[in-house]
Amino acid sequence: MIEQLKEVSLKSLDMINKNAEGLLKLAKFLEEMQDNQKLLATKVMKLEKRIEELETKEYERDLNERPKN
Repeated sequence: MIEQLKEVSLKSLDMINKNAEGLLKLAKFLEEMQDNQKLLATKVMKLEKRIEELETKEYERDLNERPKN
């Protein structure tokens, strides 16, 4: 009976270790996803700022090209 309990305990410990490995892999994946989202958000913000700058320049250029009466 004690041998059977030891075997069950070892199997349980093995399952716990496998679950821990899976959780560590998941945590690493989520960390990488978060880093990628931050990078993407930064790039989007830079692009939005650049678009705004270009639109402002275009608007100013259009104002200067209008004939003055």
